[in-house]
Order: sequence, then structure tokens, then C-alpha cells
Amino acid sequence: MRCVSIDFHTSHLIPGIGSQFDKQKFAETFQSAHAQQVLVFAKCHHGYTYYPTTIGTMHPNLNFDLLGNQLDALRSVGIKAPIYITAGWSKLDADAHADWLHMRYETKEPLYIGSVPTGKENPEDPIKDCSWATLCLANPDYLDYMESLTREICERYDVSDGIFYDICFFKDACACESCKKGMLAKGLDPENYEDAKKYYSEKRIETMKRLTGVVHEYKKDAPVFYNGGADMNRTEYHPYQGHFILEDLPTAWGGYDLMPVRAKFFEQYGKTVYGMTAKFHHNWGEFGGFKSKEALKYECADILSVGASIYVGDHMHPSGALDESTYAVIGYAFDYVEKIEKYSENTKAYTDLALWLSHDKLSDIGASKLLQVMHLEYDVIESSDNLSKYACVILPDNVRFTKKDETALVDFAARGGKIIASYNSIFDALGIKKLTPSPFDQDYIRCPVEEYKTPFLAYSSAYQTESDGEALAEVYEPYFSRTFGHYSGHKNTPYKTAPASYPALIKKVNLLYFAHPVFKAYNQSGNYVLERYAIRAISEFYDKMIETEELPSCGRVRLRENKEEKFLALHVLYAPPVNRGNVCLLPDFPKLHDVKVSIKTEKTIQSATLRPDGTQVPFYQENGRVILSLPPFRLHTLITLEYR
Repeated sequence: MRCVSIDFHTSHLIPGIGSQFDKQKFAETFQSAHAQQVLVFAKCHHGYTYYPTTIGTMHPNLNFDLLGNQLDALRSVGIKAPIYITAGWSKLDADAHADWLHMRYETKEPLYIGSVPTGKENPEDPIKDCSWATLCLANPDYLDYMESLTREICERYDVSDGIFYDICFFKDACACESCKKGMLAKGLDPENYEDAKKYYSEKRIETMKRLTGVVHEYKKDAPVFYNGGADMNRTEYHPYQGHFILEDLPTAWGGYDLMPVRAKFFEQYGKTVYGMTAKFHHNWGEFGGFKSKEALKYECADILSVGASIYVGDHMHPSGALDESTYAVIGYAFDYVEKIEKYSENTKAYTDLALWLSHDKLSDIGASKLLQVMHLEYDVIESSDNLSKYACVILPDNVRFTKKDETALVDFAARGGKIIASYNSIFDALGIKKLTPSPFDQDYIRCPVEEYKTPFLAYSSAYQTESDGEALAEVYEPYFSRTFGHYSGHKNTPYKTAPASYPALIKKVNLLYFAHPVFKAYNQSGNYVLERYAIRAISEFYDKMIETEELPSCGRVRLRENKEEKFLALHVLYAPPVNRGNVCLLPDFPKLHDVKVSIKTEKTIQSATLRPDGTQVPFYQENGRVILSLPPFRLHTLITLEYR
């Protein structure tokens, strides 16, 4: 449950690599920090190995087997140690083999991340963060090299704890000469983008199979992970992952609401899921940058609350000494996790609500954010296979249906199941006929929300439909879309004074339909009135399993069940994120009082216990709900509800 990744991307310009490495202190530091697993480096983005090699190039300023000593140190105290190998970025290899470079499909130029060299730079000119040339894993010569390197590592060391290949998926097509040649051999057209994507995907799968096959020759059950392949929208890669590591650094990208929907999605595969955060104030490889110990504790509790294991990223100093301040912070967070983690193991979300992924990232994440603001627990689904367990299904913006799915959803609604759909995620058999998307760039919605009685901006435009359902909100069109030839004022065009002939919100017996892509619009705008509009409509339509009082919108509620041990685990978190500079961070952890949680359940609750201290929490059950008044808490509280 408690893992650390120690990056070690280290320049040849730095002397004394590993000179302060102390085997005993290394092991003791991770022991003291309550770590159970540490990812250690065999090869870094600079292209150097940290062990004696006949295949690659050992770091020129390292004079001993650092990797081997790290493995020995960790395993001597019972800490697992998977091994890191860079794949997509390796400066030495990129410089030596221009033919191994990944070429951008659009421009036919090498794919550089960060600064793009022109050949005319002054060596002392500044370079951007994270600047690397990307290598093509479909190149047969490079893949042969990667296989040889993998074999060497497997022969030198025990790899039973696994291998982590980094930077394996960049873009979705490559135009290098080897890819062009390979496409022609398969009868594919290198100038056809769809063919190029097909080839890219096929070759990545071949690469995963081949390298995993090598590892499993030496250790049959060793878990192998290919970083970049834990994308919800690249499902073709998922069967070939040994586990999933969800790299969602909240401070640098994604914020604090991205990880939960991804964790819920990958949970369906039955493999271990890790949520990955880091110790840095901002992003990977930041020396001397720290987040507060309370922020890291929150992040770890958040990961734990969705049933995932925890990875915290660090970057070891070139000297080989671990940073004392870093492991004080990690140890503080992991100490808390160790006390409560058993209440997260072997649990599943306890919910009657499902979010059906559209694989439109902005819509899916927008829906997830809204459900988290509403303090609702939910499952993530992709098909109609198990609808019977749900009371309500949400279809955000752009879900694509098979005929089987359409039939199942019609039957689901006929049996009393609730369907909440938006924009394109509707079909005639549900009783709403799609006509055409609005011709306008943005329009307005009129539906009284609190004191907002006049039309408010939808930050999108509606689908025009026909239905005999009840219209709950009106569309107000603008006079025209904003163009060079037609514009008024600084921003969007004002609305006409009369409503359009088609509605913004329709209700049928067991169907609620938003004519706008409300989830995508909410994700992009975060607009308060749009949020209130969607929340009120959903709350009046769906009998929420979880209801809260006195919990701010930044509060998060997760409810999971351990069926074997017969308890529900109620996690409640609260820490308001703020943007300071270019970083989303958690600076404050105010104590909350008088929070109430009501849970709809048919289970007879025997006790409610605050964890880890064991204090009993008062509760009562009535009308099919259990109601708890939470003790005052900061940051995170966990209550187990034992049932018979």
C-alpha cells in the first residue's frame, strides 16, 4: 500500500555519483518512513545505467553497483524493490541513433519534449523543464537493444518485484522511417493517419508482449508496467499491464479531482491500482521543493479512499544520500496510512449510481467533478452488462451505444431505473428525438436557480430535439455567433428576448435530459450557476444514496464496502485547494464541525466506529437511511459501519 519512487535522472556533468550512499542508512530511512516498496533505477533519461553493464553505458562518475546495493539494502529489511528502466527518453541513445527517434506524424520532425534544438544554440542558453528527444519503441533495432538490456538486468538481479518501463506512449502515430517501412510491409499506407495510428497501436502491443515475455522467462509472475499506458481512452493496452499506476500529480496537472474517476475505471480489471503523487511542491525532479506534510497526508488518504495503493515520487540526490526532510514528510503521511489502510483493502464502492464513460475526456472528468461536489459515490462503467445493480445511470455528453446497449437502457428505464443523459447521449427509443446541434457557438439557459431568474450563459450550445416530455428549462439563442463579421461587445453575443422553440432540460418518467453538453461545459468553465442548475436537476430526479449537511463543496465523500468482513468504510475529506503561482496546492486544513452524513441502505448497522482510535460514533436508522453526526475533524476522517 505504501510505495516510493526515487527518480535518478543524473547528468554526466555531476561528479561523485553515489559517493554518499550508505546501505544501512538507505534501508533504515525507508523503514522509518513506513515504506513497503521502493522503485529503484537501472537506467535514466540521460541514458546511463546505475550498474555495471555490457549492453548500455554505466554513469561515468559512478564507480560501484548502485542498483545492486539498493536492492540488497531494501530487501534485507523486507521492502520490495521493483526496477525502473527508461524506454521513450534516453539522451545517449537519441544522440547516437538519429534513426531511432520518434517522428511527429504531422510535421515529420523529431518529437522533442520541452526545448527543441535547432543546432545553433549557445550551450549556455537556458533550456526548458523536462527536455528530451523521444525514441520510437517500434524501431526493431531499438527494441532489440531494449530486450538485451532487460535480459541483462534479469540475469544480474532478482526481478520478482517487477519492472517499470517509463515513457512508453507518446502521441498516437509515428512517421519515422522504420515505421513507414513496417506499415508498407503490412499493406498499410504511411500517408494515411488512421493506418499510422493502427500500426502504432499494434507495435506498442507487440513491444509490451515481447518485453513482458522476457521478464517472465526469469520470474514468471513479476508485475510489469508500461508508463503512459494507464489512459482510460487507450483500452487496447490495458490487458498487457501487470498493474496500473495512475500518475496524477495534483499540484502540476489535473488538480485534486482527476485521480478518483481514473481509479474507479481501472478497478474494473481486478489488478492492483496505484495512485501516484509526489513529494514536490510542483512537478517531477524538483530539488528542494516540498509540499506540506498535511497536504501529502491528504493526498495519501484521498488515494486510499478509492481503494488504491499509494506511490509517492521523489528524486534522489546525485550523491546517493536521501533527503532527510523528504522522508520526514513521507513518513508522516505513511504513518497515518499504515494505521487505517486495512479498512481500504478488499473494498468496492458502495453505490447505486453509475457513470457511463463516454471516452470524451473533458465530459467524463466534468461529470466526475460534479458528482464529487455533490458528495456522491459512484461506479464507472463502459457498457450495459451490469445495469441491474444500479438505481441511476449517468450518460455524459457523448456516449456511443451499441444496439445491445440501447435495448438494455430501454429495459432499465422500464424497470424503474433512472437515466440522466446529456447532449449527444440520447437515442429515439428513450423518447427524445435528436434533430441537429444548435448552429450557434454559445447560447443561454433560463431555469430559475436561487436568485438567478434570467437566462445564464451555458458556455456551450444545445442539441435541438423533439419530445413529449416535460420541459424544465428553456434555451435562449444569441442573435448570432461571434465571428469576424458578426460580433457585439467584448465577449459573447447577447440573447434574444424570446426563448427558442426547443428546451434545455427535459424530464420523462425515468429520464432526465440536458440538451447541452453540461458536463464538458462545467469542466471547462466551473460556472457557479451552471453547477447549481445541474445539481438541482439531478438531486430532484435521483434519490441520492448519500446526503450531507455542513460539508463544503470541496469536501469529498467516499463509501466502500468490505463484504467479507461486513463493514462499510465512510471516508470524508476536506481541504480547499487554491492556485498560487502556477501550482494547485493545499495550504489550509480547517477543522469541520457539525457535519452530518445520511446513507440510504437496507443493511442493519450494528456500530459506527471512528478509525483508527476505535471511538464509537452515534447514529440512528430510519426510513431506510442511517444518519451519522461526525465528530469534529481535520483533513480526513474514516468511520466503519459494521453490519450483520
